[in-house]
Amino acid sequence: MADMNKTAITIGKFESFHLGHQILLRKVSEAAEELNLEAVCCKLLMKGNRLLTEVEEEKFLKERFPHIKGMRYLEFTPEFAAQSPEEFVKKTLVDEMAIGYLVVGEDFRFGKDRAGNVDTLREIGQKYDFKVDVVEKLMMDGEVVSSSRIRKLLEEGKVSQASALLGYSFSLSGTVESGKKLGRTMGFPTVNLKVEQSKYIPRHGVYASNVYISDKGDMDAAEVKEYRGITNIGIRPTIDDGDQITIETFIYNFSEDIYGADIKVEPVAFIRPEKKFDSIDDLTKQIEMDILKAEEMNQ
Repeated sequence: MADMNKTAITIGKFESFHLGHQILLRKVSEAAEELNLEAVCCKLLMKGNRLLTEVEEEKFLKERFPHIKGMRYLEFTPEFAAQSPEEFVKKTLVDEMAIGYLVVGEDFRFGKDRAGNVDTLREIGQKYDFKVDVVEKLMMDGEVVSSSRIRKLLEEGKVSQASALLGYSFSLSGTVESGKKLGRTMGFPTVNLKVEQSKYIPRHGVYASNVYISDKGDMDAAEVKEYRGITNIGIRPTIDDGDQITIETFIYNFSEDIYGADIKVEPVAFIRPEKKFDSIDDLTKQIEMDILKAEEMNQ
């Protein structure tokens, strides 16, 4: 690898590219341009982690940080975790990636038993001739911007506050699948969204939502259409769906058959928790009130 270009690297779990992460991405992008290095974002793949966002990572980087040429995924296997701090740096960053610059957050830990910290990195950087920059935690409203904070906001249904920390709208994306069509019999036909199991799901309940539909398989295509609607996230206790989580959206003034289409739903405001109603008629009346509430929120 001696003939490869030197790289500028940032490393993290990057469960989301929130505003704090974006500082790291901006720093590595600027360093790459200034030092004539190839910028790389290294993502640690931790078993069991649930993604807070579904941004297409390569596309996100290309659009916002064009000097970052791509992602490098580091799988956190037992063998990987057993490396000493210097073994990890030497094998992965120096030998495999020809590191010339590294930027990490101030709480970055690495190596066996998390023995390495930013001071360790600086010492190793001097030994292997690469520069280390350390970024302090981003604070907003007196608290650190972090994935755990965003996760807590989503657990509380506070999607707009979560989006503010992300720096972009929280969304749920996937393919429209066929449901039981019960909404159609109630006068509120819904589209059912199938999402990846790794996706983090916010608080169960009803949300006012923005809906984006594309039958071209590309959410950035000119054919994408935007709608308003209400979205129910949960287990539909009135219908007794067991513990199967569903994401279904009633789209205003929409009656097209879009099974198999790509769809993105942005929950923008929490209306109410999910609850079990005594009858379908009671549920229908509540949905009518939910729509009025959502329309008020969207005004």
